[in-house]
Amino acid sequence: MRILLLGSDTPIGHSLRAFIPPLQRHELIQVPLEATRWTRQRPAKKLLKTADPDLILDARLVSLIDRVDALEPADIERSQWLGSTAARQGCHYLLLSSSRVFSGELKRPYRESDKADAKDELGAILIEAETQLRDLVESIFVLRLGWVFSGRGPSAMNRVLDSLRDGESLTASDNRRDCPVHSAEVARVAAGVIDQIGVGAPGRGLFHYGSEGDTGYFSFAEAAVACASQFGRFANVREQLREDTTMPMVNRSLECTAIRHQFGIQQRPWRDFVERAVRRYIELYCQEAVE
Repeated sequence: MRILLLGSDTPIGHSLRAFIPPLQRHELIQVPLEATRWTRQRPAKKLLKTADPDLILDARLVSLIDRVDALEPADIERSQWLGSTAARQGCHYLLLSSSRVFSGELKRPYRESDKADAKDELGAILIEAETQLRDLVESIFVLRLGWVFSGRGPSAMNRVLDSLRDGESLTASDNRRDCPVHSAEVARVAAGVIDQIGVGAPGRGLFHYGSEGDTGYFSFAEAAVACASQFGRFANVREQLREDTTMPMVNRSLECTAIRHQFGIQQRPWRDFVERAVRRYIELYCQEAVE
């Protein structure tokens, strides 16, 4: 299949570029994030017409979540332009979305059947973009992800490590819960879905994926600190980490059994990827060599 990857220079895009081409099953057409910030419909239509993809892999929105004030109402209109053009060309569409479509008020993990009820602007933008694309594109596959982390920035995890590296204190709370998922896991799952769509599996649906073991943000930060502390610059950063137990409970953990039952995709523990992300951060953003 010819895959048009929107957001190829993001952490998820880098992981997809590292995972898909070596398998030699699909052709990957790469479009960096900045090239998708259209102000008119014509460039979006021209891109899809020129690329003539079998499938659009849209990593734009989920990649903008961790960038300060980057996800904006205009992204709803951009999604509409993409959806209407994709519908005319008859191609598949795989949208990477987020658990941020939920308010976090439920005490149990969110299922695909639960109403997307986010009350903040970011969540509302994601909900409306999902709705636009599902209304426009017949073959639309929406994959909602838990909190995505990576050692490559910009990302929330990188801001955590930046703060610790610079000697600043860091406060986090286990009252905020999610299912962290490394960008490499996103690539594995997306590639698995694409492979099966390519051989006739249903290309329309709504599914959740987060790594095994929902967790609080403080516990995640502790795991990152434990891995980082083996490097000199981070040797004593544990003292900078503080837990906030006063924050209201927000639970955006995801129920992920549907994708396993329908596509055979198994969850892997998020803890298996923390050291990998920390090492990549050290390699890219610190002068200290990784031994």
